[in-house]
Order: sequence, then C-alpha cells, then structure tokens
Amino acid sequence: MHRWLSVLISLSVISLIAFADSDEQANKIKAKLTESFPTHTPDSVSKSPVEGLYEAVYGTQVIYVTDDARHIIQGVIIDLDDGKKDITEVASSRARKKFMTKVNEQESISFGAEKPKHTITVFTDIDCGYCRKLHNEMDQYASYGIKVNYLLFPRNGLQSASYSKSVSVWCSDDREDALTRAKNGAEMAPQNCDNPVAEHFNVGQQVGVTGTPAILTANGDLMPGYLPAKQLAQRLDELAKK
Repeated sequence: MHRWLSVLISLSVISLIAFADSDEQANKIKAKLTESFPTHTPDSVSKSPVEGLYEAVYGTQVIYVTDDARHIIQGVIIDLDDGKKDITEVASSRARKKFMTKVNEQESISFGAEKPKHTITVFTDIDCGYCRKLHNEMDQYASYGIKVNYLLFPRNGLQSASYSKSVSVWCSDDREDALTRAKNGAEMAPQNCDNPVAEHFNVGQQVGVTGTPAILTANGDLMPGYLPAKQLAQRLDELAKK
C-alpha cells in the first residue's frame, strides 16, 4: 500500500473516532439536561465554537453547557477576534431558520408593497403603542418595497383583552380594515370563529418573540422593536448581502 494512502486512511479513522466521541458526549449532555429538567428536552446539543462548551438549543433559545455536563451558562458569547461576532445570535438565527417553514405556513394579515423587495413577518399586539406606530407608517414601508405579513401576538397571553380583540379582528369580514381600526383604538364588536391566533402566539414564542413589535426576516433574523421604514430597509438590504 502506498504510504500516502495509508496515512490518509489513518487520518480518516482518527476523524471518525473523534466525531463519534463528540457525538457520544453530546448525547450524554442531552440526557443530563433532560434528567435535570424533565419538562424541557433540548432540540439539539452540539459542540460550540468555544473549546470546552456545548450549545443546547431549545426552540430558538441557546444555552451553553460545560463538556463535563456539570455547569450551565446563560448569556451571549462574543468573538472579539472575529469582528465582535455574536456567536449566540448566529446559533439562534440558525435555529430560527428551522422554524421559518412553520412561520410561512401561517395565514397572515398583509400590508405594504404589492411587488415587494423584502417581505417580513411582524408579530403584533393590537394594544402595543409601538405596534400602532409601525402600522400608521405602513405607506412609508411600502415606499421602500417592504411587505408586512402580520401574525397576531397578544403579548399578555391567551386570556388577555388583546387576545379577544385579535380574535375579533380575525373573524371580521375585512381583516385589514378591522386591524387598522383596532390599532387606532376603535371598539371591536366581539366575534368568534375558527382562528389561528393561539397558533400565531405559540409560533412567536418558538422563534423567540418576547415583546412586540418583533420583526422576523425571511432568513430568520429577529429584530425586536419598532424600526423606521428607512432604517429597516437599510438593515434588510445589509442582511440580504450576507
């Protein structure tokens, strides 16, 4: 056997052993986390870019676990040697992309550009002040080629007044008009029908929405809070180049 082929096979075997060891340790950490928190099983556990740490992903939330499965670390990791890259946000964004199919499957209430340059999903609460500000500037978003697909996210939960208003909006004959009127403070006649508001809320929680408005790009980037149309358009252009 040629020496170079022997060396190549040896290196391949070493790589496979290392991968198996890593995979085995990830499984051990996942088992330990599940044992410690029986109601929350991580979706995945894998090596992080930081030596000695594994990342455990729950939905789109990322925590870190030491490789001996003893300590949990919550927080953001910044790589100072790589342009201050937010390693945690990279992992979260990667996880959110897995949920984008589920997000895109949701029936939404749409506004903005008819022939969009960018399409975003906005999780909105009818009674949220900055949600109303964003909605009242919809013509400006449209002028920058932005289409907004609204998913209803009553931030105080499924027993709140905002939830009831959201259901009434959804069950209206003209949802776009009803949503606009509700955001402008109009009293909504109580209505009920089969509706996806609870599913919108659950999907929002899965992708990491904690407040409204929350802007989700087609690539899974989550931007919490209101952004003026020009600033949002610039941000979307930057993200599209990545």
